Amino acid sequence: MRTCLLLSFFFLYSQLQAQPNLLSGIGVGSLPLDNDSVCLIPWYLGSFYTSGPQEGDTAHDFTLYNLNGDSLNLASALSHNRPVLLIAGSYTCPVYRNKMSVINDVFNAYAGLLDVYIIYTIEAHPEIDTSVYFGYVQTGAQNIQAGILYRQPTTYGERKIVVSDMIDSMNILAPVFIDGPCNNWWSHYGPAPNNAYLIDTNGIIISKHGWFDRYPDNIYCDIDSLLGTSNSHCTTIGGSSDYTFQMTSADTMYDATGATISVDAELTNIGTNDILVYARKLENDMPSGWASSMCIDACYSTSTDSVVFLLPAGFTQTVHVYFYTSATTADTGHVKMGFKNLSNTSNNNFLHAFGITTSPSGIQPINHTIPSFSISPNPATTLISIHSSSVSNAEIQIFNTLGQLIMRTKNQQILDISKLESGIYFIKIANAVRKFVKE
Repeated sequence: MRTCLLLSFFFLYSQLQAQPNLLSGIGVGSLPLDNDSVCLIPWYLGSFYTSGPQEGDTAHDFTLYNLNGDSLNLASALSHNRPVLLIAGSYTCPVYRNKMSVINDVFNAYAGLLDVYIIYTIEAHPEIDTSVYFGYVQTGAQNIQAGILYRQPTTYGERKIVVSDMIDSMNILAPVFIDGPCNNWWSHYGPAPNNAYLIDTNGIIISKHGWFDRYPDNIYCDIDSLLGTSNSHCTTIGGSSDYTFQMTSADTMYDATGATISVDAELTNIGTNDILVYARKLENDMPSGWASSMCIDACYSTSTDSVVFLLPAGFTQTVHVYFYTSATTADTGHVKMGFKNLSNTSNNNFLHAFGITTSPSGIQPINHTIPSFSISPNPATTLISIHSSSVSNAEIQIFNTLGQLIMRTKNQQILDISKLESGIYFIKIANAVRKFVKE
């Protein structure tokens, strides 16, 4: 009898010990309804490293739900006596999409030792709508090229649709849970598009990444330090390699006033060692009302003018310089960027990017007063009709997503697009631009 009582006592004691001591809950509570409105999302233009809880803090409890209505409660997850890794996700964030191979590898490599969850939050780079991380419309060249074009959801059900599309189109091993309509998780554990928290079984934040697994943070090293394991991906940078640089768009790109213009390039590590590359805006000549930003390994705010990023051996890193233009006056912006290989400083180059909100020289529209126009059908397969009262004598230009002029005509209201490849295109008449899809 005494033995049974002692065993019962130790069992109860071990169960109590396994309960994490979390702070009060910040989660949703009951399962939201699909028609629940998304609350107003304030802009956040600050650092993703300083926002939210920090290393050493005690985590707040929360309850969120997946597409099937199953719940994730942090306290319950930690009571399984395994640490938890929380990773913020947004389908319209290319950085998050590019990290999926790492997320899947961590999910497999530490199975049974660590629980990994993706928390789906707001759209980082919505179409048409202003990005809360930039204060400008910043759909992004990678999203346009991939056709990942979503507006900021206005209801919980719309957010679920984006999550469903993401899961259908990507290989995601970790379970995905969805932030609530009032963005409780994003507001407390963010604001950020792809940050991460490694939380031990006591509810203490052991590691916080402003950007998941971005140098100098290494998620494998963080997990190994916590679990006492060893993974080959926890390595230090050593040796020397060179990179090559090439433009993937023209260095001068044109669009209508008020548009976001992208100039694109890429760096490729042609050696066998990982290297660090220093990138800096050496010149940033912006007209009044304009701003610029850069997307490399992450998308940086308009106030960021220099970064150091990791370029793994054999890897090609895209570079995008964005111009956020004024809607009122046509003008020209210029960014001069420098890149330097920190393991071989003689391996360096410059990028001159120009964004112009006026027609290219020699392709001036004859009529500068053409009003807004519409097109139909959209999507289209063979013919597109232009609806405008003043198309006569107007130059009509069609550009691809790289900004390359691929068709030019004049004084036509019906265009034959049958020979175009399937994809996204832009029709420009004077300073008015419309997007269409060729199926």
